[in-house]
Amino acid sequence: MCGVSASGELSLAMGLRHPDVYGAVFSASPGAGYRPPAAMPSPLPRVYLVAGTLEPFFARNATRWADALRDAGADVVLTQRVGDHGGPFWAAEFPLMVAWAFGS
Repeated sequence: MCGVSASGELSLAMGLRHPDVYGAVFSASPGAGYRPPAAMPSPLPRVYLVAGTLEPFFARNATRWADALRDAGADVVLTQRVGDHGGPFWAAEFPLMVAWAFGS
């Protein structure tokens, strides 16, 4: 499951609800206000989060998600790179996400 911005949070929500369907979640610049649940479900999908250093709201939200998922025992990657909220930043990260999930 993959999403960016608001759909980045949708991908997290769907991954948490259906880990049997979505074994890996790619969430770039997650933002819209959906927060990690107080009680995480089990099992959890593997999660790759990325946010740009030039988008502080989204970087804070990605960090919040990474911390909550790690605390629940999930396999999580959090990457922050120089970049802002937009297609070129996300497109550059996508091949790295796929390599992480499926091997190089």
